[in-house]
Amino acid sequence: MSHNCAYVRQHYQVPAEVGRRVIAYGKPGVILADRGHYIGVVLDEDPKKRISNYHPTHEMQYGEMAETLPLKEWLVLPFKHDWEDLEWNREAREDLVRVWAATRSQAKYKAYERLQDYCHSIRAMLHFKVRRA
Repeated sequence: MSHNCAYVRQHYQVPAEVGRRVIAYGKPGVILADRGHYIGVVLDEDPKKRISNYHPTHEMQYGEMAETLPLKEWLVLPFKHDWEDLEWNREAREDLVRVWAATRSQAKYKAYERLQDYCHSIRAMLHFKVRRA
């Protein structure tokens, strides 16, 4: 979802938004994803920086906006499209994938995981193009 936690803010009356510091079950972290009824949080102590789902009101304390995010947002363009195609090609715009990852290669793999049903093999990643959002 790309609504930046609008449903959670409205329904649960909490200040949830991507980039906000939180304390989830006593552990500090940052909100990095809107997951519908849940918020996606990366805990500071997690060395792999995985996004985990948390309920917005259950043992959750909200803080200030984070100065830096532990993961970066990436745009991944699969299936032999070029960045210029986004201007005129509706199919390229529909295929564009946004992911949060620490590195460019992790972003490519996360996009592949989402698109596995459309890829014949992992070699499809060789044609993916990646840039910062």
